[in-house]
Amino acid sequence: MRNSTILVIDDEADYLELMKGLLQQEGYPQIITEQFPLNVMPLLEQHQIDLILLDVYMPKMNGLELLEKITQIYPQIPIIMITAVDELEIALKAIKLGAYEYITKPPDTDRLFLTIKRALDQRLLELELSFHRSVLSKFYPNKSNFSNIITSSPLMYKIFDVVEIFSPTNEIILLTGETGTGKDLIAKKIHDLSPRRNNPFIVVNLASISHSLFESELFGYEKGSFTGAANEKIGYFETANGGTIFLDEVGELPKELQGKLLRAIQYNEIYRIGSTKPIQLDIRIIAATNKDLTEAVEKNEFRADLFYRLNRASIHLPPLRERDNDVLLLANYFIKTANLTYKKNITGILDSVKEKLLSYSFPGNIRELENKIFNAVAKTKDDTSIIEMDFPKELLPEKNLSPMNSNLLTIDETVTNHILEIMNYTGGNVQKAAAILGISERTLQRRLQKIHK
Repeated sequence: MRNSTILVIDDEADYLELMKGLLQQEGYPQIITEQFPLNVMPLLEQHQIDLILLDVYMPKMNGLELLEKITQIYPQIPIIMITAVDELEIALKAIKLGAYEYITKPPDTDRLFLTIKRALDQRLLELELSFHRSVLSKFYPNKSNFSNIITSSPLMYKIFDVVEIFSPTNEIILLTGETGTGKDLIAKKIHDLSPRRNNPFIVVNLASISHSLFESELFGYEKGSFTGAANEKIGYFETANGGTIFLDEVGELPKELQGKLLRAIQYNEIYRIGSTKPIQLDIRIIAATNKDLTEAVEKNEFRADLFYRLNRASIHLPPLRERDNDVLLLANYFIKTANLTYKKNITGILDSVKEKLLSYSFPGNIRELENKIFNAVAKTKDDTSIIEMDFPKELLPEKNLSPMNSNLLTIDETVTNHILEIMNYTGGNVQKAAAILGISERTLQRRLQKIHK
């Protein structure tokens, strides 16, 4: 992100000139310097600032006071605190107030430049995600409920369309896709957007239920219906009445049990074991599988009549390797989550690790990515970056060989292309483009100037 604008704030004029020269020599041509803290807030209104280097000890307003003011209004701008005094208490307070990092004077240039690069990389990831979410809300004004799903993939946006079509209905839905693609998340989203949202959402993993317990788990039983039935039991279907039941791993259900599930779906009623009284059902059924059920039907492994019942409406979840740059967006999210879990402060990912993330095929999809990130954060001893990740070597080249991913773009190029696409969509109308992107016209004008330099 070499076209970023960096603001350096320090009361020493000589130091400002020194830092400006060092940063420009490192390849950051757009440097703004400011000696007086009271001038900073108006300056931020006038310029698009991507990163701030801020001194702690300054007259009239110290750096911590200014840090607090900036982060309240511009929380998206990473701020690196630089001071001549190495005080742990000051450093902790700065981080608590929202500083990205704390470095002592004179800064080790290698560490400083590495910290700046990581801060700008993280800023770009957040900016890209913000752009795509703003486009989602502008182009799809009724899709604000999808903002918690981290994606910038057009394939996922199309799935949002289908989810919105089917959610208000009572249609049975079959979710397909590889393991770890988020079928459970989409199932819950369908329920949350349906008229049943205030009623139960019951998840049943059919692969984990043994043959002998299938009926009692799903349909329940009456007291005394068999040895050991000391009390009545309400099954999953009855518990879900009025709401939604999510039948996960339906493709793993043995064929001898498929008929029992079909009957419950077909007649909208169940019988508890030991009872002759039917229980009427009012439930929404969502099923999911990572198997090709069409092939399973052809092989006589899955009942055709059950398949047709479940497949009234279907949604296919794409694998992570087909979701463009979502791997980096998700990795950044998982790092933040893992930081909270392990009480770490990992700030980014080494370029070499990013290359592996973008090259790896992720057979386990999002779940595998999450596990790798959490494992890497747990193993990392410093607070600067993820330095190690384990990838099977035989799987690394697979994604690069795919024609779909032969022209991977950097995040900076992706953001630039996105802005140009919106400008093309609006016929060059800056006002409309800025509204779609969710940024001010002035900010968009400045970004367009940078792009066309």
